Amino acid sequence: MKHLPYGGSAEHRTIGCNGWLKKSENLPRRPPGNAAIEGSMHHEVQERCQRDGVEPEQCVGFVYKEPGYEDTMTREFAEDDLDLSHIALNATNVLLDQLDIDEMELEPFVEYVPGSQGGSIDLLGLSVSRECLLIADYKFGTVKVSPVESPNLGLYGISARKDPKTADMFKKVKKVVFAIIQPRVKGVVTTWETDLEWLNAFEKKHQAAVKGTAITPGSWCKYCPAEPFCPEKRLNIVAANLLGAREQDELNAAAEMVVEVENWCKSIKEELFLQMVRGVPVPGWKIVEKRCTRKWVDEDSAAKGIKLPKKDMFKTTMLTPAAMEKVVKKKKVKIDLDEFIISVSPGTTIATEDDSREAIIASDIQGELKEMMK
Repeated sequence: MKHLPYGGSAEHRTIGCNGWLKKSENLPRRPPGNAAIEGSMHHEVQERCQRDGVEPEQCVGFVYKEPGYEDTMTREFAEDDLDLSHIALNATNVLLDQLDIDEMELEPFVEYVPGSQGGSIDLLGLSVSRECLLIADYKFGTVKVSPVESPNLGLYGISARKDPKTADMFKKVKKVVFAIIQPRVKGVVTTWETDLEWLNAFEKKHQAAVKGTAITPGSWCKYCPAEPFCPEKRLNIVAANLLGAREQDELNAAAEMVVEVENWCKSIKEELFLQMVRGVPVPGWKIVEKRCTRKWVDEDSAAKGIKLPKKDMFKTTMLTPAAMEKVVKKKKVKIDLDEFIISVSPGTTIATEDDSREAIIASDIQGELKEMMK
């Protein structure tokens, strides 16, 4: 997949911190994590299903490639993630029907400025009336993503309108619909409706951001190549450390920085590890093995060699509900497991507002808080 310097996934960062690209010059890009690779694999499944009219099961054996990485879509992948693929595919088809989408482009690579700005749209659709344009993006994470005034989808919109390959689709458009299709969150599909006037305003904002040079740390720093080396970000984190929690306003200010600080620490540790693996010494740090766990060299030999009754050496436990669901599905047994399952939380925690879980009323956990504070 081709990536431009100013791409859709970085647009939130571009608008928030105009100078990030200049600061990132000549810095090595961190390799994609497992979640990113899994998400890319899911994107390929959706594209193939829509393009070829096949079911997700028929994509097993497909070879996924990207620079420095290659993997085959195995039966194991299909069994573990088949439900997600079906949820995303079914939700997409319902959305296409609701908007009366007749013309569709899958993964069109659109450029606002050739070789510099733009990216690949997961799905670009046009209604029968040619007055409604759909820009849809798949997300396979668990943190809910909003399409409302999305910089990511905004860049795709102005790029598709300007690119000669797709510009004709905008001739009669009156309504633009941004859609996020996210099978791991409640509701799956979230949409936001706007018009060409919003795209015009966003285009001006994008142009100003690309021309700007300001370095402004914020939530958009996540995944920025320069984050571990950025002095402005470091000063921002240091300032956060000076915040107390004595007064409500101090606590509120510190709360706004929690996620940023956590992400910054994670990026620093990732970069430290990558540099040290490459042989770069970092004073005060070393590479060590993870905590060891003890295992039987050979379980069968151990069972024979340990002279104890079998009832003292073995125990039988029932599969977890998740594991049982896979077995039932694989064996094609028609049974509703829901009547035997209950969801029980081990307790409460805090999360940012974009988390898909329902908020708990504070009065409901006062007793629990009292126990925690003992």
